[in-house]
Amino acid sequence: MSSHKFKTLDREPVYVKVSRAIEEEIVSGALPEGALLPTEGELCEQFGVTRSSVREGIRLLEQSGLVERGPAKRLVVRAPKISEIAATASRSLAHGGATFREVWETLALFYPQAARLAATRLAPDALSDLKKINQRLRDSTNGDVTVDSAVAFFQAIAAGLDNRVMLAMLQSLNIMIGASLAHVIGETPRAKKRIEEAQREIIAALEADDEDKAAEWMSRHIDDLMRGYQVAKADLDARIL
Repeated sequence: MSSHKFKTLDREPVYVKVSRAIEEEIVSGALPEGALLPTEGELCEQFGVTRSSVREGIRLLEQSGLVERGPAKRLVVRAPKISEIAATASRSLAHGGATFREVWETLALFYPQAARLAATRLAPDALSDLKKINQRLRDSTNGDVTVDSAVAFFQAIAAGLDNRVMLAMLQSLNIMIGASLAHVIGETPRAKKRIEEAQREIIAALEADDEDKAAEWMSRHIDDLMRGYQVAKADLDARIL
């Protein structure tokens, strides 16, 4: 007789199967954004399941942001917002044990290239937003404003790229790095002044459509963040919470 043993098959609850079946139709495009889902009764009949299973399946879909209640409480397919995607990604990465070092390394890799791309496609209103953020930072005497302005500057560049995939990815990094900036900035001499300078130089490069200078100053800006970690004696291998 064979000694090989197979694992017990997973027995998913029916409501999970209902949720997954509807989700597959949404992700595939068969149910586009704005489409009405069948009524609960129709879903019960089509799936051959109880109303409680349908309701629990729908609850999972609502929690994931794939459907919402529309007119007459009918379920409508919706596309998750970029901010929701980014928040979900950042929570998942933090829960999975992502560290500050890993986030910094990713920032150092992607943001200089984002700055390079921004030099070729940033719209005037996006550039104006960057200037307002920098002006607010210069005028402030509050450490919280420094942290908010640093994160907002990164976010404005990401938003100005007109690329939803990059925006979701970069925004998730912004959320995670923001958790440590308050400590780093508070412990680093001249942090506010160095951030102001880097932002001004990046803005000047973007205005001049100078890709190389934009990438160079963004790299310096990210490197300064690492120096801040070191000065503040932050544990780079600590998990982001």
